[in-house]
This record gives sequence, structure tokens and C-alpha cells, in this order.
Amino acid sequence: NQAGSNPVIVLTKADTAEDAGMFQAQAEALQRDLPVIALNGRSADSVSLLRPWCGIGQTVALVGSSGVGKSTLVNTMTGPESDAKQKTGTIREYDAQGRHTTTARSMHAIAGGGWVIDTPGIRTLYVSDVADGIDTLFAEITELAPLCRFRDCTHAHEPGCAVHAAVASGALVADRLERWRNVLAENRDRTPVVSGPRGNKIVRKKKY
Repeated sequence: NQAGSNPVIVLTKADTAEDAGMFQAQAEALQRDLPVIALNGRSADSVSLLRPWCGIGQTVALVGSSGVGKSTLVNTMTGPESDAKQKTGTIREYDAQGRHTTTARSMHAIAGGGWVIDTPGIRTLYVSDVADGIDTLFAEITELAPLCRFRDCTHAHEPGCAVHAAVASGALVADRLERWRNVLAENRDRTPVVSGPRGNKIVRKKKY
């Protein structure tokens, strides 16, 4: 959101779940109007499902943990005629973690137009300096904030809090508010602050 990209969640192994719709609904709840596509990354049908975000003049990047099927999906999107097939691996039996088969970013032409970027698996993604993106992600909280009695309401304990009223009425899930707090705190603690005579950037250190 912060970078101006269009987020799309792709559930790449829908064929292995008895009820993929349940996972799709959970993912859709992460952000208002968030597209969530459930597919089998090995099936040719996945190309048509992703067509709204792929095509001439468009570039997509696949980001996720190792073993989720990014490289498999790339191979499907580039088509059987592609000379640059991505190496793929399996999930380790003893801990269900992915095998790191992709070690560098690479760009591939999509059959029918457009480009797809494959990336190495990531374990953790921290947020920093993305306040506007967080406001977009939690738009339902951001929009309620101006309705609070106090302009500097923290939505924690103040009377007349519109956000807490929404939680009490069931319009806003309590877990959603807690997730907003956690992401906001991480962004605050990891965002560099300009200080010093030359405006050097210093990262705030967490206090425990």
C-alpha cells in the first residue's frame, strides 16, 4: 500500500485443502476490498484467474515464504514453451518448512504478455516508515478515529471512543484492533528519526 502497488493474495495450493473458501475468507478480512485468489499453482487455469493483474505493460512480483509455490506458479505463468524454468522444491517432512530453491530475484515473460518477478523465500517482513500504508490497511479504524470525542484518542481507554464503540457493537473485530496496535508499534519503533546537526537518521531502540 505504501509503495502504491496493488496487493493481491494468492493461495497457491487450494487443491490440497478440503475447504479453500474458509482460508480465502480469512485472507479477505485482512483489508477492505482485498483481492484473494485461490488456485492450484500447477494448473493452467491459474493463468486465467490471475489475468486481471497480468498482461502487456504490467509487472507482478511474487513474495512469500519458501515452499509456498512461487516458482511453481512462475513456471505455469510463463508457459510450457519457456526456456527459463525455475527450479522448484518440496516441503521438508520434519518441520513442514520450504526448501530454499530460489536464491535470487529473476524476471520472466508471462505467456500472453506482461512480466512476473520471482523472489527468494522470506521468513519475516518488518515494517518501517509506512504510516500511510497502515492507514490504508486498517481503513475501517482510520475512518472511525475522527468520530472519537478526543482528537488524540489512543482507542485504548478514553470515553467517547468511536473505535471501541464499534468493537462493542460487533462492527469491528477486537482482534483487528489489536493487530492495528501491534503494527503501529512496530512501525513506530523501527522508523528512523531525523536528529543531530546533519539530520542523521537514527533508528529508535525498543525498550523492554
